[in-house]
Amino acid sequence: MSQKDGAFVVLFRDETKSEVFLVLRSDKPIWNLPGGGIENNETPEDAAIREAFEETGFDIALHRKIGVYENIDFATGGVWNHVHLFEGNVVSGTFKPEFPGCEGAWFPVDKLPNSAMPVTKTRIADVLEHQGKPFFKQYRPELRDER
Repeated sequence: MSQKDGAFVVLFRDETKSEVFLVLRSDKPIWNLPGGGIENNETPEDAAIREAFEETGFDIALHRKIGVYENIDFATGGVWNHVHLFEGNVVSGTFKPEFPGCEGAWFPVDKLPNSAMPVTKTRIADVLEHQGKPFFKQYRPELRDER
């Protein structure tokens, strides 16, 4: 894995998949899924679990891998990272922000906050719509993660 690979998890409150947990970043006023960079010698699954715990304080369970997104920078023609997406749920814990100013909240999947990133909305929709084997998709630059 390159240092620029990431892992994110769509955390649902329950099996109805009607509410998803998002984190408000402290550095930018945007809501995002829990997740982040994959460390050296770490699997995408382990990274998703670790990042979710760091950002939320929740112990989580992963149910399935949804897919891998390859982010393409069309200006240079090169790949700048791969993002692994998982579906999961909270097993235990209470929300504990990773940094001062971070917030966390449950949102209905059909009423996501306006400040949720387009990529966040796309990933949630992909989890709700995709029922097959994990996919591989390419992203346009305007859907890239804000780092």
